[in-house]
Amino acid sequence: MNAGRGVAVFLVVLGLAAAAQAQELSVSLAAGSFRASEEAYREIYGPSVLFSADLWLKFKGHFGLGAGFAGLSDEGRAVPIGEDGAEYPVKFRRTSIPVVVFYQLDIKAVAIRFGAGLCAHRYEETWETVDLGFTGNKVSPRFFAAATFARLGRLSLFGSASYATIPTGAGSPLVTDVNLGGLQLLGGLEIRIF
Repeated sequence: MNAGRGVAVFLVVLGLAAAAQAQELSVSLAAGSFRASEEAYREIYGPSVLFSADLWLKFKGHFGLGAGFAGLSDEGRAVPIGEDGAEYPVKFRRTSIPVVVFYQLDIKAVAIRFGAGLCAHRYEETWETVDLGFTGNKVSPRFFAAATFARLGRLSLFGSASYATIPTGAGSPLVTDVNLGGLQLLGGLEIRIF
């Protein structure tokens, strides 16, 4: 069983067990920017846009569970060393499935969440003009802070900042261990189901 399936099975079992005790259930949809930790990634792909959807289950008290899906797709140009400025168009895709535990503080119309957990990532880089590509899966830790501001009944404004490290174990002449993680800042809406 690969890491993604393992996280999915864990999420379903945990979700079924937790749903009976959930006091609040909400869904957030957000988009924003991703800043890679790796300078080589930033040089090839530049600024990145990330989209996410998350499910939040809050229990009695301050604790809860979160899970979701995030997608990132970038295009850039690679310049190999020693090829006198030759450029190769490349594409990069990453999907991530986070499962986190959070602590929530409620201050009037504002809810602030802090948490950590694990995130299963699938990544793929494709060089479009040559037969070269890289693909892989990785499970890594994730840390985040999020806030909602209730505006219209069950609808709230949503914002989050998260950090994940994704060491691939792969290298190049410029970087010995490529890390595909970094900081992501997202904004969007959250809808409270109950």
